[in-house]
Amino acid sequence: MKTPKMEFPKVVNRADWLSARLQLLSKEKELTQRRDALNAERRRLPMIKIEKDYRFEGPNGSASLLDLFEDRLQLVIYHFMWLWENGQPLDLGCRSCSGWANQVSAGHLTNMHVRGTSFALVSRAPLAKIEPFKKRMGWPMPWYSSFGSDFNYDFRVSLDESVTPLEYNYRTKLDHERAGTAYYFEGEQPFDLPGLSCFLRDGDQVFHTYSTYGRGTETIGGGQYFLDLTALGRQEEWEEPKGRITGLGAMAGSEKLRYPDEYGV
Repeated sequence: MKTPKMEFPKVVNRADWLSARLQLLSKEKELTQRRDALNAERRRLPMIKIEKDYRFEGPNGSASLLDLFEDRLQLVIYHFMWLWENGQPLDLGCRSCSGWANQVSAGHLTNMHVRGTSFALVSRAPLAKIEPFKKRMGWPMPWYSSFGSDFNYDFRVSLDESVTPLEYNYRTKLDHERAGTAYYFEGEQPFDLPGLSCFLRDGDQVFHTYSTYGRGTETIGGGQYFLDLTALGRQEEWEEPKGRITGLGAMAGSEKLRYPDEYGV
């Protein structure tokens, strides 16, 4: 292959490399300890009892939020963005969400299932739109439609000012404008954004324990975290050090992104 022109890491001898690596190892261990502490703090969050009877459509017909647990103790839902035009659902889901979902393997699901935790995708699109796309992608996880319910709006992943005040990632539209992230609210309403929510059950009672949005969904790991360990990283413009762009990287929402079955790799 032809190597792209870019700035490579500095070449040193083994002793100098090991010295630098040990310095970084100390910071990695500190990060691991801080991550463990953060995870513990997350587990100490209070929870909210779900009072609404949310209804979903799945391969076996109508389902409640409790049904999505599949008789397990916990439930993780990925709020999968769907593509809409003039208020009508298209035949395609979001490319970025597709790249995310494509990294969830049968092994991930088994690991969660043996620990009493179910995983599902939920989209606002009708099930008739979801099922052909799911078949095309060949994904193993269940996928439900929340079409016609308040679920997406209540969890702030479908935005429409005529339904509820605009809010995403716990920030209002004004907060995002001040933070320079008002781009989240661009587009014809209603529109969808990504997120991940966690639920716990006590008998037939369901509780919401956690939700994260935007880059927060990266915390499940996946290919991005593997790339973060490499010298070139994700090869995206925002990364440091500069000069390591290969032309292969693509940020979420980029026109360069393809659906997983279109890469041919």
